Amino acid sequence: MSGKEIEQPLSMSPEDIEPGRIKFFGVCHIVFGSLGLMNVAYGIVMQFLREPLFRVTQTGGPDRIQEIQNVMYRDLAVSNWINIGMSLVVGILILRAGIALTKRRQSSVRLSNAYALSSLIAKAIGILVFLLVTLPVIGGALTAMLAESNGALPEWTERLPVLIGAIGVGGFLLSTIYPLCTFVMLNKDNVQQHLAKHGT
Repeated sequence: MSGKEIEQPLSMSPEDIEPGRIKFFGVCHIVFGSLGLMNVAYGIVMQFLREPLFRVTQTGGPDRIQEIQNVMYRDLAVSNWINIGMSLVVGILILRAGIALTKRRQSSVRLSNAYALSSLIAKAIGILVFLLVTLPVIGGALTAMLAESNGALPEWTERLPVLIGAIGVGGFLLSTIYPLCTFVMLNKDNVQQHLAKHGT
């Protein structure tokens, strides 16, 4: 047997192996957060430009129908601002959590949980506002326009509120998938242990 000692490979505990989901969700958080804040900026701009743009693009239809549309946009303004405000808060939280995850901060899971919880709460409030405010306003406007159109609008128009409601509820259910996945995947023991040992 030679005098040289055989080098033993370094043993790695599970805490030393970085779970890929840390980087994955960190990048996804940053992408979704950036897109969300861009959408917020667009929504704010449109809130101020909606009526001027609507006046420019008026089709020259009956004045009464155009007035109904103007009233509908004004009635939807409050709910639009509520959604913009909630989207701004959620966008900031997810962006902050994403940056923390990419930098392997020990607080990153806590920040991501704060985002996930606020996102789910915002979505629940948003669907309530949609069902209790937005949908009735749109339905009332469509009913009024149908009454004023004297058959100029197709009959299927009166079923639009049902379609819009179904799309809204479906969109709400789909939008909960990402925050729920975030909460489940980032609260695994291996993620917590890795960040506790190697996090900054």
